[in-house]
Amino acid sequence: MHDPLQPYYDTIEDMKKKGLYTPVRVLESAQGPWFTIDGKKLLNLCSNNYLGFAQDKRLVSAAVAAVRKYGVGPGAVRPISGNLKLHMEAEALLAKFKAPNLNPRP
Repeated sequence: MHDPLQPYYDTIEDMKKKGLYTPVRVLESAQGPWFTIDGKKLLNLCSNNYLGFAQDKRLVSAAVAAVRKYGVGPGAVRPISGNLKLHMEAEALLAKFKAPNLNPRP
């Protein structure tokens, strides 16, 4: 029986032979300055968490509170019915931070 996915399997095998295949790393700990992969503690020099916010207790607490209030997602794209008050507040704070002397639109 012919497997329609065989060309993809062949491509992956070819990439592995050429050293072009990179398996996905699986983190076994929280994202931070150090993390664990394959049971090894490693210095994290590869993430977007370079400021260490991912485990900041204040941000974790705020995220938990937001999930309790709004759920885990808006349920739709913003123009339809996914524009949460939380989005508007975040945008206003970001705008104030980026351009403190400008008056945001009402």
